[in-house]
Amino acid sequence: MDGGGGGDDEFRPPADTAEHASPEYEERNEDPEDMIGELPHEILVSILSLLTLKEAVRTSVLSRRWKKLWSYTAGSLEFEDSKTMHGISRNTKSLRVERFKFIGWVNRVLDSHQGSSIRELRVRFDLNNRSRRYVDEWVAAALAKRVQNLELDFSPFLKGNHPTWYTFPSKFIFPSARCRLDLSCLRSLCLKFVNVTDEILECILSSCPFLERLVIVGSELLSNIKVAGSSLSLKHLFIYSNNFTNFEVSAPNLVSLGYHNDSKRAPQVLIENAPLLTSVYLGALYDPISIYLHPLWSSLHQLGALHLHMNLFKDGLEIPQFPLLFNLRHLTWIVHTSDTASLLGLTSLIEAAPFLHYFELKLEWTEPWRRRNPKKVNATPNRYLKVVKILGFRGYAVDSEIISYLLERATMLEEIVVDPHADLTEGTPMEEEQTARTMAEQLKPKLPHAAKLIIL
Repeated sequence: MDGGGGGDDEFRPPADTAEHASPEYEERNEDPEDMIGELPHEILVSILSLLTLKEAVRTSVLSRRWKKLWSYTAGSLEFEDSKTMHGISRNTKSLRVERFKFIGWVNRVLDSHQGSSIRELRVRFDLNNRSRRYVDEWVAAALAKRVQNLELDFSPFLKGNHPTWYTFPSKFIFPSARCRLDLSCLRSLCLKFVNVTDEILECILSSCPFLERLVIVGSELLSNIKVAGSSLSLKHLFIYSNNFTNFEVSAPNLVSLGYHNDSKRAPQVLIENAPLLTSVYLGALYDPISIYLHPLWSSLHQLGALHLHMNLFKDGLEIPQFPLLFNLRHLTWIVHTSDTASLLGLTSLIEAAPFLHYFELKLEWTEPWRRRNPKKVNATPNRYLKVVKILGFRGYAVDSEIISYLLERATMLEEIVVDPHADLTEGTPMEEEQTARTMAEQLKPKLPHAAKLIIL
């Protein structure tokens, strides 16, 4: 591999670590008190494999024997530069220059690594299809070393920066490919802002018999998603896209499922043969969330955790009466809304969960079009609801009325956490937050006996 230079030197091995002399022939540490240094090569490598890449490389300065030990590790190779990411987002660093440095860093480390296997390869940086040649080499190197966990997170650092995403290499996984690689060791695959076609997804599922976790976020090429098969080992599946038209899941070992659709077209969704499913995330930018709940109707009774991400721009949201959800303990709503909407239409979901323990509401505000007075809805007492968390609290009708409902329902509440930080709706940030804090303080007299109010 070849690439640019620069980057954070403390992550990097010495320049001569690309040599292939085994550390077993290196001179042992002459310090008689260095008991660790006297351990066999295999044990030292096993110890270093438990460290991060940064920590393992730092040991190369201890002695001649330690100089190349890190390059034999079978642990995790993680490439991430959060300082550079923040610098680029604040326009203090050039994305093009830093991308060149980052590619050079990854190339040098992978060229120097001499171990026959690695547990994990994680690459997090703003990369796109222009870097395809290098990323293809990284993926090939990881698969050749029987990687178990592979993560490519190419989330853009700058808003509005929308180049062509890198496409996962079909040449490594298609059955007819001449340079096809073995994916059978993969246990976890996470691809963010990486294009995956329907055919590539099908090949991944058929080529990875032990794959337990699959995350695909931001792919522009997925349209007909089918994750089905009685032999699938898949336990955790999350798909976030804005193009899919069909979503079919039949996975007998599936424990958690998440899918988020940013398209204006509601896809056809079919969820079946998921007897172990206990945790679900559903998200929709344009569609009523009920469209995505209906395919799960037969599985709702077995859920222990349910997370809903939705848009509310109308006066209300009504969902049909739910079946009793005796197993539901954890419920989260993430709501993009203005003060014209109301969450009270969703209270039927809370009423259907008699043993609910934790409820979290995160509000993402738009500019309010008009103010209104809070409404009231009767609540059935629930002595199992112990923790309520409200993020983005403003004290408007939307959050005030749902909090009043929750305080009436949670007769044995132990803790309510209120975070008044939110995006601006009116005024300055300090004015907004101070007003919200004042409104939050007014909740104290309404709390059940012994309940704590925590304002972040």
